[in-house]
Amino acid sequence: MMTKRPWFGPKRFGWGWRPVSWQGWLVTVLFAAVVVWASIAFRASPTSLFVDAGAVVGLVVVCFLTGTRPG
Repeated sequence: MMTKRPWFGPKRFGWGWRPVSWQGWLVTVLFAAVVVWASIAFRASPTSLFVDAGAVVGLVVVCFLTGTRPG
């Protein structure tokens, strides 16, 4: 973890992360905005798929670097 306080913590049910600070919520909202923007801007083109895949990879990297162990 690269921050003093975690941005993402373990989920209460299942495996993964959930936002636990305002920074985590900001990253989650930005992720959702990028996915919605890509689906509107590129419609059904392959570019939308690449943008969405990049957003998912970016979110996972941020969760890994700023979160606790996923539960």
